[in-house]
Amino acid sequence: MATTPLLPKNVNPLQLQAVAHRLNAWRARRQRGQRIPEEIWNSAVSLARVHGLNPTAAALKLNYYDLQRRLGVAPIRRPRPPAQSNFIELAPPSAPSLCEGDTLELVRASGPRVILRLAHANPKDLRPLVQLFLSQRS
Repeated sequence: MATTPLLPKNVNPLQLQAVAHRLNAWRARRQRGQRIPEEIWNSAVSLARVHGLNPTAAALKLNYYDLQRRLGVAPIRRPRPPAQSNFIELAPPSAPSLCEGDTLELVRASGPRVILRLAHANPKDLRPLVQLFLSQRS
């Protein structure tokens, strides 16, 4: 007795039923290690173009990524957030303090930037400000 596969709610069972029955019949008589016939794959690809990749793969119990490859859809790649940098350049080692008109520029790898224009500031006094800037999440 053949059973009808459970289909996702958004898929019309009449459109997938023929392919599902052919695939189930092939699975029942296949030999170990035998590949799914190209004819069935082509039918599954056609259905995926109409119903979508995930509903078709779920309804036919096919490997999502195999069907995706045959459909020719590139996987979605999400960009990684930029790496955080802890690099700080305060002043040349020979300069004990910032002079009139000097600037201090802080730039994080993720983009935020702070430019300070200070007169006669000691870099040691700026350390808490630099630590606060680097500890903030952007």
